[in-house]
Amino acid sequence: MGIDRSPVLHPGWAHTGLTAIELMITLTIGLVLIAIAIPNFRHMTAQNALATSANHFNRALTFARQTAVSRNAPVTLCAGNAQGCFASANWNWAKGWLAFIDRDHDGVLDGGESILSTGTPFSDNVVIAGNSPFKKPIVFMPMGQGERVSGAFAAGRLRVCVPSAIENNARDLVLSISGRVRVERVDLHGHCSSP
Repeated sequence: MGIDRSPVLHPGWAHTGLTAIELMITLTIGLVLIAIAIPNFRHMTAQNALATSANHFNRALTFARQTAVSRNAPVTLCAGNAQGCFASANWNWAKGWLAFIDRDHDGVLDGGESILSTGTPFSDNVVIAGNSPFKKPIVFMPMGQGERVSGAFAAGRLRVCVPSAIENNARDLVLSISGRVRVERVDLHGHCSSP
């Protein structure tokens, strides 16, 4: 008289879980997908580290120039940290940089000069190297042009690079005589060399 309300949807089919063959096929598909994804993920991570570090440093150069113009005062950008610019023997943009008002145009953070910003690269595996003008402090003048501490123009190249076999593994930040910065993509085939 009663209705059979058993939980079996298909009479005769027993729900016992996955068979060994189904499990092996699922694991094989998963391993193939992982094998395809890992190299692409490394490529994407290297591209992100390069783009972010180059953009971060480009902003530092642009900020220093714009601040010099807006405050009508020399602004120095150097490889350094909150304590000051690094000594020549330890000059390394990859360890950080510092921008500060440099009233006496000497490239040294003195007691009365205020720090405007500090920065570091996005990733530890980023290599940053420059040609001659970028091996010393760059002083942006109130008219916007970049100069060396000696007063000579500071036009030059700074290379931000990741040692990875990705296409265009470097960005050159090119500082013109006027103080403007442009970015060029460079393919060094996985190597990082100075510009």
